[in-house]
Amino acid sequence: MGYRLREGLSFCITGGRAIFLDVDADRYFGLHPQWDEAFQQLVRGNAQTQVLPQLIHAGILLETAAQSAPILPAAVPRALREIHPVVRSPFSRQSLVFILAQLRAAIRLKTTALGVIIAQIREEGPIGPIEWDTPQLAMWIDICSAFLACRALRWRAGHCLTSSIAFLHVVRGAGMEARLVLGVSAAPFSAHCWVQAGDCVLNDRLENVRPFEPLLAI
Repeated sequence: MGYRLREGLSFCITGGRAIFLDVDADRYFGLHPQWDEAFQQLVRGNAQTQVLPQLIHAGILLETAAQSAPILPAAVPRALREIHPVVRSPFSRQSLVFILAQLRAAIRLKTTALGVIIAQIREEGPIGPIEWDTPQLAMWIDICSAFLACRALRWRAGHCLTSSIAFLHVVRGAGMEARLVLGVSAAPFSAHCWVQAGDCVLNDRLENVRPFEPLLAI
């Protein structure tokens, strides 16, 4: 007998607590201390059978007939680097592409459930290996510079989820591999979203994402 997370749930452990994202309900939540301890013990491979039925009843875990794979948090490299953009005109073709992408992402988030959007991003799948040779690095600098240049012109430019989905759409459309990362901080609770390639943050500053533990990476 084994256990697995219900579909649509992802988690991380930060500040000594397990924090969950239910993408279908578009909400973050934590567990009360007894459940939290039992869940963390399960993640460490030590199932507390007297408490786990309550987690099953709450719709957090599902019981499986066979021994299941370990329940693990999001697998994403810790961000260690960032791209340093150069000054560009906000009216370049690439910047206008980002503005349109952000408008489409904002409409998409208003009209489509987050779980559906996440599933669509997953279906796109990986494009290819991430490389940091000189030509590809130059492309990343060009893309990130255009994104930064049009910040003041992008609708709801301060909305990290909207801008990150737009950024991911543009870079994947250019044939470059990157991942959408959602992270949380426990004390006080806050959430953030960014796009990352390997251990490099693309559309944000390293200092802005460091306080957040990755919860979901697509």
